[in-house]
Amino acid sequence: MTLGASAGFNLASLGTLTAPGVTAAQQSTGVNTSFQVTVTGIGTNVVMRYEGSLDGVGYFNLATGSADFTITANGVYGYALFAPVQFVRARLVSASGGTPSVAVVAGTI
Repeated sequence: MTLGASAGFNLASLGTLTAPGVTAAQQSTGVNTSFQVTVTGIGTNVVMRYEGSLDGVGYFNLATGSADFTITANGVYGYALFAPVQFVRARLVSASGGTPSVAVVAGTI
């Protein structure tokens, strides 16, 4: 089902990353999107990027100024981004130390 296609707030798990790479992409209705990231096993830090696509092929950074987000402690983190795109996904750009696991859920209204 397309994320945001039914009334109310919709959620989709994008998967869990344990090494640099991207989650599965999720089709969206093209409205505001929130990402919930749960990080465990962190050593020094992980760097995350939240991406969108208009065609499901070419992806770009959704953050203003092409910012990446550095996380330095285990926990649950949230990011709300204006995302007028058809597809969303998350990228683990890098991980320093430890054996990090990054679970990502996307939500839209």
